[in-house]
Amino acid sequence: MKVIYKVTDIVLLGFRSLTTHKVRSLLAILSILFGVWSVIAMLAINEGARYEAEQSLRQMGTDKFLIQSLKPPQDRGAAQQTGRALYYGLTRADHRRLSESLPGLLGEVAGHETRKFAQYGTRLVPVRVFGTDPSYLQLRGLRVAAGRFLSAADELRCRNVCVMTQSLARRLFGYEDPLISVVRLGGESFDVVGLVDTPGGSTPEVPADLVSNLVYVPASTERTRFGEYSILRTTGSFEAERVEVSQIIFHMADERAVLAGAKIAESILQREHESPDYEINVPLDKILQLQRQRRLWNIMFFAIASISLLVGAIGIANIMLASVTERTREIGIRRALGAKRRDITVQFLVEAVTLTTGGGLMGIVLGFVVPPIVQAVLKVTAILSPPMLMVPFLMAVAVGLVSGLYPAMRAARLDPITALRHE
Repeated sequence: MKVIYKVTDIVLLGFRSLTTHKVRSLLAILSILFGVWSVIAMLAINEGARYEAEQSLRQMGTDKFLIQSLKPPQDRGAAQQTGRALYYGLTRADHRRLSESLPGLLGEVAGHETRKFAQYGTRLVPVRVFGTDPSYLQLRGLRVAAGRFLSAADELRCRNVCVMTQSLARRLFGYEDPLISVVRLGGESFDVVGLVDTPGGSTPEVPADLVSNLVYVPASTERTRFGEYSILRTTGSFEAERVEVSQIIFHMADERAVLAGAKIAESILQREHESPDYEINVPLDKILQLQRQRRLWNIMFFAIASISLLVGAIGIANIMLASVTERTREIGIRRALGAKRRDITVQFLVEAVTLTTGGGLMGIVLGFVVPPIVQAVLKVTAILSPPMLMVPFLMAVAVGLVSGLYPAMRAARLDPITALRHE
């Protein structure tokens, strides 16, 4: 019990000393508070950015990879010329060759894209018309928001039906019901049978205004109505392009098969294509890369945190040294009354740790308001986790111990007689 009373007295004495200089103590606490809070904010924003990027990639699935046609730089002479049309990208022979060569392949789906104008009434919107089959819904990870997706009967009977993204439907139809409407695509009438969410990612060289303007039609309908050629008319110029296959999605047995399959596909396509007119997109590979980048960013943030808290530590050490000088006579009196050196050391350490602990706890409280503030002001996602709150706090407590150690030891080493003579 005697030891408990002694420790309690030392702690209370340390608190009483801090309240004697309220403004000085408050400023020291604020330096730690903003250091801890800034670290929490940076980590939360970094985690939110990583989460959004990974969700976009996981939408397609980590057991799949995608290959899409890519228009090569024309100044390198990469594309072949067929008459007046620019011929590039994946071919049906590539599709067949890859389907037969990839080990661990569970399924695949291909699609062909053309650019048209969608018209409803007086509204005219540029869109990407994507011809594919019903399995594209599952393999691409799309979600039907209303109606249905394309069916096998639509493909077999070459029906003029389409499914579009919700964002495109709002642009075209406003407050009208798209599922009872007919839209014209490139001069052809199509019944709208369903709406889907906008898929993550984008096709290369797609302008920002076309990323969500997607219309899905049966592959047989797209081939019959629009063909393989895409006519691009701009002011003073005319360009025709021919692409046999715009995109292929491969569903593999597991993540290991994804990485192996992507390497095999790269080897086959390099052998068959003289120019880099394709792109292999591996979500799993990109997720792993994002995780590596996240670790690097976290290391950088901890470095910034260390500098920030180091500045606070220097301030606290300065305050504690000044406190030792001001209270030299008090230290002498305590030593004369029987206080030991470790009692003096503990007293000053308690004061230093109290300052940093108080600042750290306030920083954690402010850290809880980071996500709503960031989402409201910066319009980005911020995610908090327990380690993000505890690590900066523990760093702050450690700063208090380190910064208070030298002043505490200096106070404990004061000669009692010299201290009593100090004015």
